[in-house]
Amino acid sequence: MKPKYFFWIIFAFTFYYILQLYKPFLMNLIVALLLCVATFGLKRFIDRFIKYNFISSFLTIVIFLGIFILPLTLVVNNVIQDISNVNIGELSKFINESKVKSIELLEQFPSTIKDNAIDFIMSININTLASYVVNLSGKIGRVGISFITDSVFILIFLYLFYYYGILLRDYIIDIIPFDKIDSKEILDEVSGVLKVVFFSTIISMILQGFSFGIAVSFFGFSGILFGVLYGIASIIPVVGGAIIWVPVSLYIYWSGDLSGAIFIALYSMIFIGTIIDNVIKPLIINIVNKILLKNPVKINEMVIFIAILAGLASFGFWGIIIGPTISSFFIALLRTYQYKFKDI
Repeated sequence: MKPKYFFWIIFAFTFYYILQLYKPFLMNLIVALLLCVATFGLKRFIDRFIKYNFISSFLTIVIFLGIFILPLTLVVNNVIQDISNVNIGELSKFINESKVKSIELLEQFPSTIKDNAIDFIMSININTLASYVVNLSGKIGRVGISFITDSVFILIFLYLFYYYGILLRDYIIDIIPFDKIDSKEILDEVSGVLKVVFFSTIISMILQGFSFGIAVSFFGFSGILFGVLYGIASIIPVVGGAIIWVPVSLYIYWSGDLSGAIFIALYSMIFIGTIIDNVIKPLIINIVNKILLKNPVKINEMVIFIAILAGLASFGFWGIIIGPTISSFFIALLRTYQYKFKDI
C-alpha cells in the first residue's frame, strides 16, 4: 500500500472519531467560529489601541456581550417591576371582563367550535392562570439553562478564536490544496457574507423594534420595552414578532379598543412582518454589502436573504449565520472551479 493511501485511511478513521469526541460541542464550536469571522473587525479595531492580544480578545468579548446583555437587562428589570406592581383584584377583574368580550366575539362561530371555546374560556381564572404561568416558567427555565450553558461554551470558544484567529486563518490557507490567492479569496468571500448577515440582522432587529415601539407607545405601552422585546423576537424562527404583537393586540381589544387592536395586528403583519422583513431587509443587505465592507461580496443580496430563510428553516436560530455560510462557501467553490479548474 502506498504511504499516501495509508495516510488518508488513518486520517479518515481519526477524523471520524474526532467528530464523535467533540460532538457535544460541535455546534457551539461552529457558531463561535462563525461569530468570530463576522465580528473580527471589532477585534482588529481594539488591537489598534491595545497591544496585548489576551486583553484585546477579552475586551472584544465584553463589548460583544454588552450589545446583547444591556437590552435583555432592560427587559428583565421592566418585567420584574411590572410583576411587583400587579394588583390581584384588578387582574381578576380584567380576566372576567376579557372572558365576557371573548364569548361575545365567539357568537359568530359555529356552535361546536363556539361551545368548546366557551368551556375553555370559562375555565380560566386567576388560579388556572397562575398555574399556567408556573408551568410555562418551568419550561422556559429548562430551555434557558440549556441556552445559557451553550452560550458559556460559545463565549469560551469565541475568546479562543479571537486570540488565535490570525494563526488559524493562516494555517487553514496553508493546508488547503489551492493556490494561496484562491484560498484567501474563498475565505474572504465567506467572511464578507457573514459580516453582511450579522450587521444586516442587527439593523433589521433595530428597525423592526423601533417601528413596533413607536406604534404601541400611542396605546400607553412602554415603547422602549416592547420595542426591545419585538426586536429580539423578530429573529426567532417561524413565529417571530407574533410572540409580542398578538398578546398586545388582544390586550388592546379586551381593553375595549377594537380598532386599535386591528391596527396593531395589521401594522405588525403588513408593515413590519412583510414590508420591513421581506422587502426592506434585502435592501439593507445590499446597503451593508456596499457601504460597510471595503470589498463587497460578489453574491446577490437575494441569495443571502434566501440563505438566511433556509438556514432558519433547517437549523433554527443559529441558521441565521450557518445558512449563508454554507451557501457562500459553495458559491465560492463554484467560482473557483469556473476560473481555475474548468478546463483542466
